Amino acid sequence: MLTNATFREYCQSQSWYRPGLKILIGCSGGVDSTVLLHLFRKIPEIQISIVHFDHQLRGADSDADREFVEEMSFKLGYSVHVFAEDIANYAAKNTLSVEEAGSIRRRSTFLGLKEELGYDYVATGQHQDDQIETILINLYQGSGIQGLTGTSERYSGFIRPLLGFSREQIMQYSDDQKLKYRTDKSNTDTTFLRNNIRANIIPGLIDNYDIELRACIKSIIQAGQALKALIDTSIEDVDIKEFSTYYVPKIALGMGLLPDYFSPIQKAIFDRAFQFISLMPQGISSSHFRALKSLFGDEAIGKEIQLPISVSACRNREGVILYKKSDYNWSQSQLSITSNSKFPFFIIEDTTSNLGNHLQDPSYFWYVHDPEAYTFRVIESGDRLVVDASGRSISVNQILQSARVAPFLKAFYPVMEYDGEILWVPGIRTAYPVMVSANVVKENELKHCIKVQFQKGTFE
Repeated sequence: MLTNATFREYCQSQSWYRPGLKILIGCSGGVDSTVLLHLFRKIPEIQISIVHFDHQLRGADSDADREFVEEMSFKLGYSVHVFAEDIANYAAKNTLSVEEAGSIRRRSTFLGLKEELGYDYVATGQHQDDQIETILINLYQGSGIQGLTGTSERYSGFIRPLLGFSREQIMQYSDDQKLKYRTDKSNTDTTFLRNNIRANIIPGLIDNYDIELRACIKSIIQAGQALKALIDTSIEDVDIKEFSTYYVPKIALGMGLLPDYFSPIQKAIFDRAFQFISLMPQGISSSHFRALKSLFGDEAIGKEIQLPISVSACRNREGVILYKKSDYNWSQSQLSITSNSKFPFFIIEDTTSNLGNHLQDPSYFWYVHDPEAYTFRVIESGDRLVVDASGRSISVNQILQSARVAPFLKAFYPVMEYDGEILWVPGIRTAYPVMVSANVVKENELKHCIKVQFQKGTFE
């Protein structure tokens, strides 16, 4: 039975609980989040604020939900933070379903506010029946081991204290307390998979197998979580190179035994990598998993596929790379001697070094003009570099290919330009006309130069 007393006892028995907690409650205005708010307000040792996210999907109904939450917050004496975003537009731009887009933006917004306010957790109203729906959806979509773990009560800044209580118990509490709440009419639209399962599958299962169903789901979740923990421990050291990676926006999956693993374990590996890149709790879909498996063979080297949340996956000579193109974008920059300049996967600095020690080192460029007269920019179509005294030039793309620059980085690779001419492909080659000849080198001669340092993984 769900009462103020049983909820308080439940919370106080959990590892996340302590007196003085600051909790941000996500409130849609629906019955689940409204009950959660009223339950938490009966625990005197915590501080509460409310956050409401308007998805701008239901016109006047969305406005009414917002007004309801604002009015309820005012009556209860809590501060409320309201955010609104055109989720349909975000979904279309990012090739996501509306449900996925709403989850991503809502989650990101809630976590951002939590950090801004200095709160401990965001609390949301998922309950036991939501957990059953989630497991059935995951099984239907073939989500693998990741999908068998269900929804965690505490994960990445979120807590879900109602997971131990059923929808029936929540409705009974609402009736007993005579609570008012909003009803989302879109929850009756069975074109959405979750609504279809909720309306057409769950009722029959609960009517006939309620106790057995809940026990079975609980066992599935426990087994899934145990198996996932074992997989996470083993694959992090063996198959996923540099999980604490030099590139924040990149994860490299070495081939190793990956193509030979049992399919659910392959998917668990890809799920883990995708979660690190996307910063989202869910893994990949079955269709995206099949697409990723197509990258295993050597014939796929150079091939690239697109995943959700603007994540890309490409196959290089060593394995599969997951990365976000947006994290590598940088604009052209004038060089400056006042400070080092950091770019997505390399650093340049103005320094003084011994000319003789680095005469032929392409990581150093010995300049003769004002550094601010040089321009650093990304490679462009048609860029060429003069390579000998005759004036012969070769394509910068060909230079990158010969140097085995990681395929996914070629579009972002830097070149240095002066007066319309490419003088330096950093770390690889300097144009012949500006190379320092050996006969001008004097012992211990110090000269100003520009130095570049690439992060590990730039070259295969």
